[in-house]
Amino acid sequence: MENTRENKIYGHLIDENKKPLANLKAKASEYSFLKNKELGSSISDTNGNFQIKYYTEPESYDKINIKLDILIDNEIIMSKSRENAPYILDFEDLEINKGNIGIKGRVIDEKGNPVAGLAVVAEDVDFGKIKLNAMRLVESKVKSFVPSDIGLTGSLQFIKDKYKGLFFLEDDLLGHTITDDDGYYTILYPQNKYREIADKEPDIRVIIKDKLGAFEILKTKIHENVKSTIKYMDDTVINRGRIDGWFVTLENTSPSRLTTNNSFETLIDNEKTLKKIVNSIDNAKSYIYLTQFAFYPDFTPKFFKLEDDETYEKDKSLVDKLLDAESRGVEVKIIINENMVIPDNYDELHNYFKDSNVSVRRFPARGPYAMHAKVMVVDGKEAFILGSPFSQAYWDTNQHLVNEPRRGEKNEGPVHDVSIYLNGEAIGYIEEFFIELWNYLSDLHFNGKDKILKNKSLNLENTSKNDLNDIINQNKAFKYNNEALQIVRSITPRTVNDKGERGVLEAYRRAITNAEDFIYLENQYFTNKYIVSALKNALDHNPELQLIMVINEVPDVPSYRTWQHYGFQLMGMDLEKSVLDHPRIGIYSLWSGGFQNGKNKLRHCYVHSKVAIVDDIWATIGSSNLDGSSLSCAEEFGSHDSSTNYLNMEMNASFFDFNKPKRGTIKKFRQELWNEHLGTDISTYSRPGNGWLDLWKKTVYENIEKLESEKINFYGDALPYSPKRNVEEQIKDLIEKYRRIKGRFNL
Repeated sequence: MENTRENKIYGHLIDENKKPLANLKAKASEYSFLKNKELGSSISDTNGNFQIKYYTEPESYDKINIKLDILIDNEIIMSKSRENAPYILDFEDLEINKGNIGIKGRVIDEKGNPVAGLAVVAEDVDFGKIKLNAMRLVESKVKSFVPSDIGLTGSLQFIKDKYKGLFFLEDDLLGHTITDDDGYYTILYPQNKYREIADKEPDIRVIIKDKLGAFEILKTKIHENVKSTIKYMDDTVINRGRIDGWFVTLENTSPSRLTTNNSFETLIDNEKTLKKIVNSIDNAKSYIYLTQFAFYPDFTPKFFKLEDDETYEKDKSLVDKLLDAESRGVEVKIIINENMVIPDNYDELHNYFKDSNVSVRRFPARGPYAMHAKVMVVDGKEAFILGSPFSQAYWDTNQHLVNEPRRGEKNEGPVHDVSIYLNGEAIGYIEEFFIELWNYLSDLHFNGKDKILKNKSLNLENTSKNDLNDIINQNKAFKYNNEALQIVRSITPRTVNDKGERGVLEAYRRAITNAEDFIYLENQYFTNKYIVSALKNALDHNPELQLIMVINEVPDVPSYRTWQHYGFQLMGMDLEKSVLDHPRIGIYSLWSGGFQNGKNKLRHCYVHSKVAIVDDIWATIGSSNLDGSSLSCAEEFGSHDSSTNYLNMEMNASFFDFNKPKRGTIKKFRQELWNEHLGTDISTYSRPGNGWLDLWKKTVYENIEKLESEKINFYGDALPYSPKRNVEEQIKDLIEKYRRIKGRFNL
């Protein structure tokens, strides 16, 4: 209005050392007995200065009572007032010195260069310890399994509450930020963040996380009883190799267990895998080292089909194959998991070999963790990393038939799994794992006797030309030479080393961080909070990135179903709507079935594989599921602190294709997997303009159309994920839900 007057309020925010305080909010209000009206606000600049403008009518000139509040996160940390304020009001220096309200610091690399884009978290440590002790009393009565009578909504809230506890249980979160282009960070917080139990001075620790904010890279020392208004932290130095790149470093400066002179074969489904295993055992000359999660003495790996007959003739059992090798003078050593509660078959296997020179040792699991790595080394020249235990229920072909007599009498249903066969330098690290574990068990159970003193694979003479030709000529289509391979592991703490090892988790962290086009996952489980968080943040950061998942609708751990539903929800999936509605995430399961005895019969094809592929640049195969037990610690079975040592023994092989042009190693592997799941030869398809997810959506919708056919045939084919609890409800849900979207697929 014409007679209104512009008024200004100035001020300069400083700490007790006269240093400027930036990024604090200054808010001015008009106050009186009858009203409290906000006039304006401003954020202090890098010099601590702020300026607030407001306008008054003539009748209010120089008659306004001003209240100035300084705030952090809308919490007042200082207030000043002035009655009958002049139109230019300068509060001059405002010293904030009543306790700690923030930290400042910088992250640099080993060369002193700034590290931008890292997540930084500040926490108050001591209150967390008290809270943790209280939580332990509560958690001792709490079971992780979700109550069966609280429904879907209640179950999700139950898991949500536990997730919240896992993230913030140990210490109080003061605040978080991202390092700027110069590596600097500032975190401000109101004092009530650490004064909830009359703690006047915080004990501050800074956590540096990766660029996705999901994985911890480094923790600083604890700064006790911080009194200064702003705590200026020493520069945090992080080696660039721990942050950037695809290779796992295990907190060191160079890649761990990375070799370049290798060949390998991807083994999709267990018929192919087991034929290869039997061939290696039959041709073993010196030694066989084997670790297994479960190994049943009656397990039959191979069958022969008789001419003009639909029945199969069994080959020898796998234990008899090993006994044959032992009778030829081959040294056979086996490590098998022994559970604390769940029944295992260690005693049965041990008794079977007791009259031979085959040595069987047990790995004692004393919590929700296991010796889950399944590896075999033969003569130091060839090795396997396996997906499945040696149980007849896991026997299957790539046809995934519902009625498969070779799966045994129980015939629990089709199973999809993936293993890898290796030759080359990487075998030294697989044998290293076996030796470490064997010698640990020597100390644990045998007073240090019968240790393995030499990694024989590291001292082999060069492979003969004939042997090399044999290796190359086997299955040329999926045999690769001179390939870079990295062996990554999860190691149970306080076993072969005190700290344990989380190399598989680091491999996933690096791959997800570097993903640009697509992330493809197929896994038995999907419950790990770090993986969920990383995927969510990666999708948030990169609008072009797509996620394609093949997962079980009904995992064999009952509580995991709710955990994975909550993970999907965190990533932005609404399972009550069409999974195909999401533009960048596709979640699918596998199905088998056909027309039998006058009706259609469908069953889940159980996904047991542990595979990931990113951008056709990186892939991993192994034993590690995407749950806490395999990757970080078994949070799904208790609080984070109590479960820190609950980590499986696991092993994966990661391989890479950085070549320009690409060698096509990983692309061919992906194509073979997708050919099976989509029921078509995708090698003839180019990447759709909107990404590979479009191909999956179109193909699985065609599969849904088949569900209404008079006679159906499914061979481990993909269908959209359904949150329903059983086969009948899931099929009904798919037909009803996707009939409504038929038009968008032009079928």
